[in-house]
Amino acid sequence: MIGVVLWSDESLNKAVIWCDDQGDLAFYTKKPGEDFQELNPGDWVEFELTLSGNCRIAENLAVLLEQGSPGLADRLCAAASRGAEAAGAGQENGTVVPFPQQSVKKRRVAAPLHVSRG
Repeated sequence: MIGVVLWSDESLNKAVIWCDDQGDLAFYTKKPGEDFQELNPGDWVEFELTLSGNCRIAENLAVLLEQGSPGLADRLCAAASRGAEAAGAGQENGTVVPFPQQSVKKRRVAAPLHVSRG
């Protein structure tokens, strides 16, 4: 997977990464004996993604481009602040409508695949 470092701390040997699949953030922690590359906010990194409970864990990091997206974390924070202000002003950002459980079960049933050739 590829992502952008949003936050890192060399003294803690940790980093937080925004993933290219737009899923949850991935967390990186240096393992004992592993070299810790200097990671800075905005660096583009490639990594392997694993799950540990509900957390996405980044492993085997490699920097693809240093400072590929400088200021991304600041822009995300600013956009979140604008969204919160709009919500506080009574503007609706959208409505989330949950799917009924029955519909979810129906979607899990495999349907025959029809291929049309024309």
